[in-house]
Amino acid sequence: MTSAKTEEAGHSIAQLAAAIYVELVGRAFLRVENAASIKPEAAVLAKLSFQLAATFHETTKGALAALGPQNVGYNVQIGDLAGWDK
Repeated sequence: MTSAKTEEAGHSIAQLAAAIYVELVGRAFLRVENAASIKPEAAVLAKLSFQLAATFHETTKGALAALGPQNVGYNVQIGDLAGWDK
């Protein structure tokens, strides 16, 4: 990948990780008698968010590649190319 694409992929993973983190914190937040408590530590949730975002990104990339064009059963031989020459 070029550096621009690498930077863009890292940026999209960071954005996705941030969205996942916000959702996880929102679900882990507990209010106990006028006090707020987050059961899992924030650092653990942040690390999990990045792992989930990276896994989602890789899975999405694989799924999109599988949807691409496929040349099943088509095999080009050198002799085939020679027939094109006129």
